[in-house]
Amino acid sequence: MNQLVQIKVDNYSQSVTIKEFEGKRVVTLKEVDELHLRPDGTARRNFNENKKHLIEGEDFIVRNSYEAKNEYGITAPNGLVLLTESGYLMLVKSFTDDLAWKVQRQLVNSYFRVQASNRDTVKGLLLATKNLLAAHELMEERVDDLEDKVENQITLDSGQQRRLQQAINKKVCSIEPDKTERGELFRQLHREIKDRWQVPSYKDIRRQDLQDVLNYVSAWVPIRRAS
Repeated sequence: MNQLVQIKVDNYSQSVTIKEFEGKRVVTLKEVDELHLRPDGTARRNFNENKKHLIEGEDFIVRNSYEAKNEYGITAPNGLVLLTESGYLMLVKSFTDDLAWKVQRQLVNSYFRVQASNRDTVKGLLLATKNLLAAHELMEERVDDLEDKVENQITLDSGQQRRLQQAINKKVCSIEPDKTERGELFRQLHREIKDRWQVPSYKDIRRQDLQDVLNYVSAWVPIRRAS
């Protein structure tokens, strides 16, 4: 459904269907006659008489019959003239009655200028969205950095240290029932863990490596020295 803008002046009211061409709002010559209560053909006569003072593409646009029908749903066998804000204002300079002045003010403020306001609003929304996306990307980078620190820098907490120590105790005890012989096995297993994970103590194992260390301990086989 086409959007309408209502032009109200005193007890007079007229609707204008919103039409745009390349981002600019435009009106037809027929609409100018209707808005200003002028006889049909008045605006076209003024346009033809003053066309030499108007700039095509800036003050007016001409669409052929197919374009008029396809783009605006208007039947125009001889083509369609569309006036921009500047073209409209120049064309109605000769309309000096009170109604003409009021219609001009309403049409400019309620039809032509609203577009610029809406465009500024859209630009503002786009800028806000861009800033929001940038902030979101920055937040994601910080989260990734935090996750990297958690994965690569944070070591075992006290509970995890206890869990690993219990696994080591369980493994050594399952291998050597004699308590007096377990010391060397404990030293050997701790040394292998420190060497394999390049840490000064089992307490310095990274959290992300805990499960790998537990699997290593579970499968560990000591090196027995010959007597």
